[in-house]
Order: sequence, then C-alpha cells, then structure tokens
Amino acid sequence: MAIRIRLGDYERVTGDALERDAIGYFPRMTEAEALEAGRGMWRLDMRIVSRERFLLITDTGQGLVRAVAEITAVTEHDTDRGLKKALEADPLGPGHPMYDRYINQPDPLANDSRNSIKYGDLPEEAPFRTRDCACGCGESTTHDFVPGHELRAIQARVREHFGGSALAFITWLDTELPPVKQAA
Repeated sequence: MAIRIRLGDYERVTGDALERDAIGYFPRMTEAEALEAGRGMWRLDMRIVSRERFLLITDTGQGLVRAVAEITAVTEHDTDRGLKKALEADPLGPGHPMYDRYINQPDPLANDSRNSIKYGDLPEEAPFRTRDCACGCGESTTHDFVPGHELRAIQARVREHFGGSALAFITWLDTELPPVKQAA
C-alpha cells in the first residue's frame, strides 16, 4: 500500500517542528517543495505506516500528484497539538515505475473524505512488495518476516548477546529503555 497526503492551500507557519516556513501547495511548486510541505506533521497509524513504502503528495485544487517518494523512516515530534509524525522519504525520479505512472497525474486514491491521509494499494507497487525476510534466512516475503521468523530472529539475538538467557535480555531492556507511558 501507498500513503497519499493531500496538501491544503499554502500558508506561512512559525514554530514548525520540522523548521519549515510554510506548508501547503502553491502553483509552480517543485517536487522537492511539495515533498517537504507534505511529509509532516500528521496523525499517522503506525501499524499501517510501518508497512508502507511509497508516498504520493497531491494538491487539493487540481487533485494531481505533485511528488512521489520512497519512505525511509517515520519520526515523532511533540507539537502544541500532541504527538505527531513526519515521514522521511527519498524523492523518486524519471525511470522509476511509480514516478513515471503517477507524477502530474490525477490522485489515484482520490475520495470524498476531508482527511488528507489515505492509504491504498496501487498496481505499480506489486513488484516492490516482496523483500528478503528480516531474519536473514534468505527467504522472500511481503512482510518484514516470514511467519514465525520474527521469533527466530529474537532468539538468535538472545543467544548471541545474552548467552541464551531471556531473563538477561529482559533485564537489559528494562534498564536501557525509558518506561512506557500508559494511556489514560
């Protein structure tokens, strides 16, 4: 699935967590400017976003794709409206199938929702869905791990770094990481 972010109208901002001077779309905006304006600050569902690979930035006025990028990371930022997220992404260019198909074309995930964020499957993503299992086994998957291999990867790390002791791992984890804030 891809993430589509629809830009509103251009507006100047101050105190932006990403240190931007403006957000939104203006005519003759470059692809790099569209990506910078649209990559954050959003309330994103991390369960979905963590699986996404491609980002499309569209404008509200004409409903055209103004930037196409590959997501490299998601960062969290404390804002005056609570915790929000931004996407780090590398812009794609001519020759990449996602770019060639969607740049300056109508929003492929257009809908009647006022929400700027839309997740959806695009046919051009199919060749990019398969990747190597993150455990290092060499098998291919459409997820981070082949089913059951996430446990295999965790067990290998416990053996390698903690002499096979799950208790040593948990003790280390509890001392290294800050306590998780519980939702009210």
